[in-house]
Amino acid sequence: MNANGQIQSNPDSARRPRILLLAYACSPYRGSEFAVGWGRALETAKRYETWLICGPESEPDIERYVAENGAPERLHFYFPELEVNRSLWRRLPELYAHNYIALWLWHRRAYRLAERLHRALRFDLAHHVNITGFREPGYLWRLDAPFIWGPMSGTQNLPWRFLPALGGAGAVKEAIRGLINRAQLYLSLRVRRAAYSAAAVIAANTQIQREFARAQGISPLLLLETGLHRVKETPERKSREDETLRLLWCGELKAFKGLPLLLEALAQLPPGVRFELCVLGKGPMRRKWQAMAESLGLGECCRWRGFVPYAEIMREYDQADVFIFTSLRDTSGNVMLEALSRGVPVIGPAHQGAGDIITSECGIRIPAPTPREFIAGLRDAIARLATDRRELEALSHGALDRARFYLWSRNGEQMDEIYRKVLAASGRSYQAANAGREVMSDVIHAQ
Repeated sequence: MNANGQIQSNPDSARRPRILLLAYACSPYRGSEFAVGWGRALETAKRYETWLICGPESEPDIERYVAENGAPERLHFYFPELEVNRSLWRRLPELYAHNYIALWLWHRRAYRLAERLHRALRFDLAHHVNITGFREPGYLWRLDAPFIWGPMSGTQNLPWRFLPALGGAGAVKEAIRGLINRAQLYLSLRVRRAAYSAAAVIAANTQIQREFARAQGISPLLLLETGLHRVKETPERKSREDETLRLLWCGELKAFKGLPLLLEALAQLPPGVRFELCVLGKGPMRRKWQAMAESLGLGECCRWRGFVPYAEIMREYDQADVFIFTSLRDTSGNVMLEALSRGVPVIGPAHQGAGDIITSECGIRIPAPTPREFIAGLRDAIARLATDRRELEALSHGALDRARFYLWSRNGEQMDEIYRKVLAASGRSYQAANAGREVMSDVIHAQ
């Protein structure tokens, strides 16, 4: 790594287009947004000379990876600092999700770096990879190079009929978030400028695609923002002496994640259904939800493991029969992909990202018009799989097939097709502020 914070590699820029990626979160050792940044960077560098601007939290992990494995070919890293106090950042682990001022300041610094790099290297394309909640589009769209935004997220809100199920504080928080979300989607000038300057806007799920098209008057492409590096060949064979159905739930213990809906469903199961629920994750609702499980008579059936390392999460997937996803607002839900990659069928809501990912071959989608109907659907689906092991086995094999659809290699091929379309059209389109519409139309019809 040189004095400018760049990891050196052997460029082959004479024959390959130069791509600038902006991925605030990027790590080969972490999940969620960090895994998205890393997966996208590796796939891009397979085909293009790639420069990647990352946030400071990513630097230690990438330095460790390079020290252990060497620098990935055709991949160059930069780490502009935050314009906020670092000790304050560490005390607020959710800062980039809730303190948009800090993220906005980092994007300003990242753009100044991008400008300097662009003057020296003349990028052929700039891509804002993550964190791509629509509220913070960054500034790469200002460069005189074709701009790609996404897969973009964040437009979805918690269904309003479910607000009472969250309790007072949770309902108020989600209601306020929904109102602000709607206002920003329609009224934010910077969001509109980024959307109209883009050669391609990509939505992470079909609901976001519809909502962004309605608000901004453009036609986003569709591609899941995350992916999988590997999928098991066959489902794990589970040797057990009893017929207990092993259920797994994984996520932050926050109100919008909807775990109480599952607890209510389990309390309504017929007496003959034997089950065990393992809950992975930490969060402010843990004590309240554990008390709720006890009050429903589920205390002996639930294991609350808290936060566990990634390797242990994988072992829990291998021991599970079914993964339950109850989040009431989520772009995709990376835990669903992880479950599918281990051959674990998924039961989840038929909306937002879960509605796109779950099919009848790999799980059961539950309509969620109201909390009561969703709880009843969860109850019936769990009881059905507990008494039909043949269907459970078929869904396990279907889970692996579905997971292969989301391999990073396939995702990279789809993104490469978008890149090639945009690059081919860039000579006639990107100089005009709103010419991106033409390019997006070309690309979307090719998918």
